[in-house]
Amino acid sequence: MIAGSGRGTLRGAMHGTLRAPATAWRWARRASVTVVILVVVVVALAASTGVLFFQWYSAHAADDARVAAMAAAKKKVPTLLSYSYTTFGKNLARAEANTTPKFRDTYGKLMTGKVEPTAKRTKVVTQATVSAASVISAKPGSATMLLFLSQQTKTSAKQQPVLNDNAVWVSMRQVNGTWLIDNLVPRG
Repeated sequence: MIAGSGRGTLRGAMHGTLRAPATAWRWARRASVTVVILVVVVVALAASTGVLFFQWYSAHAADDARVAAMAAAKKKVPTLLSYSYTTFGKNLARAEANTTPKFRDTYGKLMTGKVEPTAKRTKVVTQATVSAASVISAKPGSATMLLFLSQQTKTSAKQQPVLNDNAVWVSMRQVNGTWLIDNLVPRG
C-alpha cells in the first residue's frame, strides 16, 4: 500500500464512509427539488386546463344562450304586438305568459290602460311578424337583441291593412329553463 494515498488505510476508509452519505444527501436534495418542480408544473397545468375549460364552457354557453334566446324572441315578441279588439283579453293573456313577472306588470298596465281602449274604440286588428333579428349580447341566462318587425294593422277607419316596419330592443331572460321577454323598447 502506498503511504498517505488513503487507500487501504483507516483514514481512507473514513473518507469513503463520509462520501457515501454526502453523495446520498446531494441526490436526495436533487430528488426533492425535482419533485417540487414537478408538483409546481402539474399544478400550473391543472390550473391552465381549468381556466381553458371554463373559457371554452362559457363561450359555448353564450352561444347556446344566443341561439335559444333568438328562437324564443322570434316566436314570442310577435305575440306581444299582435292583437284583435274582439279577442283582446285572450291575446293579452297569451302575451303575458311570454314575459317575466317584472315585465308582465309593466306590459299589462300599458296594454289595458292605453292600448285596449283605443283598440276597442277603433276596432284594431294588428299582426306582427319578425322580418330580421340580431343578437346584441348574450350570456348564459340572458340576452339582448334587436328585432325588426313588420306590423299589418286594420282599423274601422282603414279596412285595407296598413304596413308599418318597426324595430325593438328586446331583453330575454331564462326563467326555470324557459326564455321569457324581460323588456321591450321600441326604437325609432
